[in-house]
Amino acid sequence: MMSGEEAAYQENADRGCALFHALQEKSAHGIYDDAFLAALVDYQALFPASENFDIFYAQYALAHDSVTVALEAAERAYEKKKCSYEVWKLLIECYKRLGDKRKLLMIEGVASRVYRVPVDVPMERAELQDALALLSLAMGLPNLAPYVLGRARLGAGGVEAPPGVFLGEFLPSFAEPADGWRYWSGVFVDRGKLHAKAMLLERLKETAEFPLAEDDSFVFDILRARELRGSFVIEPAEFAAASDAVAKVPEIVVPLAGTVPKQKVVFQSRSVGEDSATLGKWVTSFFRLNERTEIASDAPFILGKPIRLGHSPKRKKLVLHILIDALCWPEMKRRDFEPMPNLMRFFSKGVIFNNHYSVAEYTFPSLATIETGVYAHRSQVFNPTCMAELSPQYVTLAEQMAHLGYYCVNTMGDAVGVYPQVTRGYERLLLVPGDAGLAYQGAERTVQTMRAFSACDPFIFLHLMDAHPGSAADFQLPLAAQVGLPLAERLAGAAEGVASVNLPHVPIYTEAVLEHMRSIDRSLGAVFDYIEANYQEDEYIVQVYSDHGVSVFSDDLDYIGENQTGAAWLLRGAGVPQLGLVEELTSALDIYPAAAHLVGFDAPAHLDGNLPKALGGREREFVVSNSLFPGQTYKLAIRTNTHEFRMESREPVDEDGTTDLREPKVQQLFLRGRERRPAEDEALQRKFLALARAHTVGIDTRGEIWREKRALRPLWFGGKGKEGEL
Repeated sequence: MMSGEEAAYQENADRGCALFHALQEKSAHGIYDDAFLAALVDYQALFPASENFDIFYAQYALAHDSVTVALEAAERAYEKKKCSYEVWKLLIECYKRLGDKRKLLMIEGVASRVYRVPVDVPMERAELQDALALLSLAMGLPNLAPYVLGRARLGAGGVEAPPGVFLGEFLPSFAEPADGWRYWSGVFVDRGKLHAKAMLLERLKETAEFPLAEDDSFVFDILRARELRGSFVIEPAEFAAASDAVAKVPEIVVPLAGTVPKQKVVFQSRSVGEDSATLGKWVTSFFRLNERTEIASDAPFILGKPIRLGHSPKRKKLVLHILIDALCWPEMKRRDFEPMPNLMRFFSKGVIFNNHYSVAEYTFPSLATIETGVYAHRSQVFNPTCMAELSPQYVTLAEQMAHLGYYCVNTMGDAVGVYPQVTRGYERLLLVPGDAGLAYQGAERTVQTMRAFSACDPFIFLHLMDAHPGSAADFQLPLAAQVGLPLAERLAGAAEGVASVNLPHVPIYTEAVLEHMRSIDRSLGAVFDYIEANYQEDEYIVQVYSDHGVSVFSDDLDYIGENQTGAAWLLRGAGVPQLGLVEELTSALDIYPAAAHLVGFDAPAHLDGNLPKALGGREREFVVSNSLFPGQTYKLAIRTNTHEFRMESREPVDEDGTTDLREPKVQQLFLRGRERRPAEDEALQRKFLALARAHTVGIDTRGEIWREKRALRPLWFGGKGKEGEL
């Protein structure tokens, strides 16, 4: 029996659909009269948050030559749907009429990448290089920094775009930082030769094969920086915080990088007189200053944003977040936590959430969820094929920490958050696109960072990818897993090109993941030992979490199942009660409000996360996991402590993250537990359906289809077209 809420939903969907198609018909014939406006007002009353109202209103305003009004409406729609063809068309028209070439280039570039819309923007020769860099970003994938799918450049036949990389140069971005400190892409050298890597990469960066290789031996050093020419005077006092003691001489650490091989840089100050050092090309080196200093070089050089030294009683001496990518917590529980004894020992003196779930099934949307505390369909960071940047209204964790005066650094990462601005706020990011190196490397970099910046209060983010499975045809497996398996098991499941979420449950992958978990634990043991030896319990906060689980521990390839979304979350340090294992239901969304509570910043009102009861908040009733992947059906799981509700759409998710959910293909209720089974409870099913309807308001099209956009994706929706056609 249909509930009153569901009946009202279906009735509103029918009314809204009728109004939508009537408005679309009028728009197709250019009839923007009073009747159009009246229908639009009725539509807004039904769905006040829908981007469709803004789209139709922008069309109405353009028809009446109110371009600025149209642009305001189109930009409101863009905030809600950043990968929408209908929104892009409006923005393109508005930017053309207003002469905004930069934004026009951005949107036409994105539309060209996704739907093959032609790029037609006049470029001035003086602005050509910046314009081509921006076009490269717009036409690329958002998860590849500093690589781009095509590096736009002028060739004999016009603009060419072979695969490329931004290296030894500033990364382009849609929105330039207000303070002028832009991300610059260099080469990370730990303790090796200062000049060797740049000499090699200078030759490789212009080859189309280099970006495609994604070799994890090349670590990129992404630094907030400015380019300087000639000489520059820096005064440490200029970087002193208002709260710093006046009597104490402020000290800063200055990152510098060269732009030519073996570059000489000269320092002049009262204490050293005049002396010099050698900078590596594209390699960051650090210098500690406590007095007015002039820095000069014959060639341009890169100045990283200075790091202010000094502790504040309002901050912790260390805040460390560790993302163990793809750590499957259900498998940890099944093995009684045996693979990671150091992890369990350290956090037994804190809180270990034993009933924790990710919101998404893979890293790109999951990282955005953790860093913003909002669902991916709200942040609009969900489509890995469509370049879009996180809106300024969403303040990332690193931005919050930077505002408090922490030195924010990512000691190891996989780069998926850089172009979409999910990791903005970090002063430095050490990245390997598509991978993140090995845990022992990240652990050593993290300890070195703690030692180097012990005179200030660092916020360190360490992203470990070891436990994330990859096809045996593409990735080298741990030695113990290779040697320990008989040949038949060693060869099973090694198909090339299989996505990690689809890898089968065969020994080669289960053993590889388990071996990686043990390796991670050994490396983290050294980090935990260093913390316990050098910090008091009230001087630090450590959080460890995973962004999702893995498929390889089950025969069921269920994107939102227990193995794929059962994740880790552990905390220890100042303000964290020593509770050990707790069974409270938690979500990846809750990591942000937990950080706010423990560190001491105000959590934004728009968060979807919840402060857990174990940390002084309220226990949540349910958690949501969903798969919002364009081209595949939408899948939703809502879990309470006792039940699990599933919903799946009939149609694929469109580019803009929407699909029709009026009549789901799957709508089922289960009892949770060791023997998961269907539950027959109509009242409870209606309750869960109401929760699902509330969650999917911004996802559900309710049958409102933009015909022109739908025609561009015929294969997804049962039409005819060439296989592989974009």
